Amino acid sequence: MKKVVFIMLAICICLLAIGQNDTPKVSIDEVAISPPAFTGIKNYVDFATVDANYLQQYLTANIEYPEEAQRCSSEGTEVIKFNVNARGEVTDIDIVNGVCPEIDKELVRVLESTNGMWKPGIKDGIPVSMEQEVSIVFSLSGNAEQTHEKFVTIATTCFSKGAECFFEKGKAKRAEQLFTRGMTYMPHDQSLLLMRGLCRYERGNHEGAREDWTRLVELGSTVDMNSDFFVQIEGWEAYEALTAILEGK
Repeated sequence: MKKVVFIMLAICICLLAIGQNDTPKVSIDEVAISPPAFTGIKNYVDFATVDANYLQQYLTANIEYPEEAQRCSSEGTEVIKFNVNARGEVTDIDIVNGVCPEIDKELVRVLESTNGMWKPGIKDGIPVSMEQEVSIVFSLSGNAEQTHEKFVTIATTCFSKGAECFFEKGKAKRAEQLFTRGMTYMPHDQSLLLMRGLCRYERGNHEGAREDWTRLVELGSTVDMNSDFFVQIEGWEAYEALTAILEGK
């Protein structure tokens, strides 16, 4: 099996997910937080020399670009969440944005192989469970700049066609498909998340819509609620649901 042709890696540590019930609760006045650290060595004890690049190096060395995915020219940005518990174990692996089932399976395999290689996150001196998020770009081109340009072009085209389908043609199902395809390449694009959520809401999938809009908030929404878009949908039932989430109600 061929090695990954090209991987770009981004790691996001979600500090809001701390304090899950792996350790007893304590009463504290000030909180000092240290995120989980990847050591790259099973049952590693001396954490003083942990390098922030260890995880990137490990994933780059161990992830394989599945042959079936290559044959199908499957490309995109895989986003995966997982917890590192108070014992340094990897748990609750969740695919946030999948490129294809073969790549999903490969990412889960490699992340599971890191079990026991983590220094747990620390909250005020006590090991706690923390959530991490990893984004990995799978591309057949092998060139970071070309890949980025290609992915942006595809996502932009999907957004434009999706907006046309939704607002001008009233085809919410087709629009949702286009926004989803765009997110395969640019899963953190807030416009795609916003519009896919709107399509889902209008099609009766209110839970899916709220998931997209909540994700928007998690990413640090920069949506302008005074924009023409919000004026256009004002009065819709979806408008009330969307603004409530963006305003934290």
